[in-house]
Formats: sequence, C-alpha cells, structure tokens
Amino acid sequence: MEETKTDDNVGARSRITVFQLDTEGVPTVQQQQTMQTDSVLRSLSPIINSMRLFGLYFTREERVNCETMTAQGRQLARRCRSWNFSRIHSTVVLVVMWLHAVRYVFMFDTQETLGALLFVKLAILSAGALNTVLQTTYYVASHTGSLDRVLRQMNLSMADLLTKYSRRAKVVTAICWLYFAWNMFNYSYEVFVDGRHGDHTLMLLRMSLPERYLSVMTAVFVILQLQIIGTWTFSQGMNFMVMSFLYDQFNKLSDEFSKCIGDRGEFSGNFEQFRRRHQAVSRSVQEADRFLMISNGGNLVVHIVSVIFVLYSLIFFREDTVALHPVSAIVNIAWLSLSVLSLSLSAGQAIYLNHTESILL
Repeated sequence: MEETKTDDNVGARSRITVFQLDTEGVPTVQQQQTMQTDSVLRSLSPIINSMRLFGLYFTREERVNCETMTAQGRQLARRCRSWNFSRIHSTVVLVVMWLHAVRYVFMFDTQETLGALLFVKLAILSAGALNTVLQTTYYVASHTGSLDRVLRQMNLSMADLLTKYSRRAKVVTAICWLYFAWNMFNYSYEVFVDGRHGDHTLMLLRMSLPERYLSVMTAVFVILQLQIIGTWTFSQGMNFMVMSFLYDQFNKLSDEFSKCIGDRGEFSGNFEQFRRRHQAVSRSVQEADRFLMISNGGNLVVHIVSVIFVLYSLIFFREDTVALHPVSAIVNIAWLSLSVLSLSLSAGQAIYLNHTESILL
C-alpha cells in the first residue's frame, strides 16, 4: 500500500512538473499587454526621444517594488516618485521658459507708434505666451501621466498598424526637425548677418551693452531660441500623432461594429468585447482631452491673432514689410502661411476631438 501511494504521489508530482513546464512558455495576459505597450512606445520612439530633449515628455517611476511592501509603504511610495533625469530636465526647462517669458516685455521701448513694427512685436508676444503654455501643458501631461496613459491604451496589436505608426512617427519627426533647422537658420541669419531684422530685444541691448557682454547675451538668446522652436514644433507633432491615434481607433471600432450588423439589423458579434473596446477608446479620448484642449485652444487664439496682425501689416504697411527687403518679404509671407496652416490644423483637431467625445460619451 505504501509503495502504491508513493508511486501515485510521484506521478502526481511528475504531472504537476510537466504542466508547469508546459505553461512556462505561454505569456500571461499582463505580459501580452506589456509587450503590446512596449511595441507602441517603440513605434513612437523618434518623436518621444525628440520631446525628451526639449523637456516635453518624461515618466514618473517608483523607486521600489510596491508588490513587496505593506499598504502603508505603497502609499508612501506613490507620494514619493523618483526624480529621474528626464523629470529634472523637464522641470528646469519649464522654470527657464517661464523666466524667459519676461524677456518679451522688454521688446517695447515706449517709442512705438501704430505700424508694422508694433504689430510684429504684439504677434511675437502672443507667440511667446503660447510657447510657455505648450511647455506647461506637456509638463503637466507628463507629471499626471495623462500622455503616457493615452499612448499605453492604444490598441496596436496588429502588425500593419505598428508598421504604419512607426513610419508615420518617423515622417512627422523628420518634418519637425526640418522645420526646426529652417527656423534656426533663419534666426541665426537675422541675428549674426542681417542686423536690421534680428531679435528685437537684442536690438535694444546693442544700444546699452558693451560688445563683450552683447556676445554673451547673443549666445544665450540663440540657446533659448533652440528651446522655443523645439517646444512649439514637437508639441504640434505629438498633438498630430495623438489625434491620428484616436481617429484610427474610433474608425476601426466603428467599421468592425458595422460589419457585425446583418442586413436585417441582427448583431452577430461579441457585444461585450465591443463594449470594453468602446470604454477603452472613451478613456483615451478623456485623457487626451485634458491636455489637447489647452494646447489646441492656445494655438487657435494665438494663430488667429498672428494672422490678423501679419495680414494687416502686409496690406497697410507694405513699405515696412514686403517692400522693405527680400528677407523681410520671405519671413512675413512664411509667417502668414505657417499661421494659417497651424490654425487649420488646430481647428480640425479641436473639432474632431469634440465630435468624437460627444459620440462616445
């Protein structure tokens, strides 16, 4: 009897061991979600890494593993997140951007009269305020985790979607860097070569600062301009990527739901699965709306102001804009064209986001 019992136990242990070995290679649902999330973030790595460079994106990670801690320890760990390099860099950049916003006040020397120069300064002031708003918006979105949750909630399990968005992220990033390079070339040319169309604050400093101090201030302003252009450019790029994600997710869900409805109106699909996917898309839209409504709202207001000021200057003060110098004509026409394009893009994103949210909610 003892032998039989022992053999049975050994057999049971063997079966358990075989079962554990067989299930070791099968990924769990949580592991599959983690692998899918990693694939999504890797597909967006070009624009995410570019945003990190300008302090527009960071993640907050806990210092310790909460699974091995008590409830009180987990609560304390959630309150005290690690200050990694990306978060410190983003915080320093945010503070610098707010301090830099004061610079735009010094463009005005109380000698302005109604004309093209005054309108240009007002447009630059509004653009500077927009850059500060965009920097703050994406800092808050990273700090609260809204941006990270939107990216992690994307359903890109199909290989064709991963390839599509990986290609799109590379194209958007390339366009952003080309625009960044063109703006820096134009700014450097205006500051170092063509003094008539340079930075308005530097023009005022040239009258009061010695040459050696002016060189230092010029270098500082060039570095700040790098951050200003990067903030505007890559925040717009991420806005476009998030909106394209939400657009494709919503359309894919609608198309698949429509295919499950027969000619007589009967539903042949898994209704519970569609309900969960609908809730997931709704959560993504709500998360994205927390920072996109501020970003798109700021873009709408500032670009409307820019279009009005630049167009008014081009029409009624031609001798001070397009007729003054070829460089001035190119800059003003490019400024107007970019403002109209950005206004159209921001308006389209805001309309679609509100339309989708009204349907889903």
